[in-house]
Amino acid sequence: MTVPTEWILMVLLALATVISTLAAIIYRSLATEIATLRVIVAKLQDDVDRLSKGCGLGTCLYKNR
Repeated sequence: MTVPTEWILMVLLALATVISTLAAIIYRSLATEIATLRVIVAKLQDDVDRLSKGCGLGTCLYKNR
């Protein structure tokens, strides 16, 4: 019993297609998540910058940190 060469090539092509499709889906989802996290970090950095200035009073605990 022999397996035709075309079958082997078709199976390899199908596996390559599935792997590349899954890689594209994973890459796209991670890129979207990273972009979302960058927006959140930028907002948090703005809050940190604002809060690090303190409340303006001389006795403010956060002003001298």
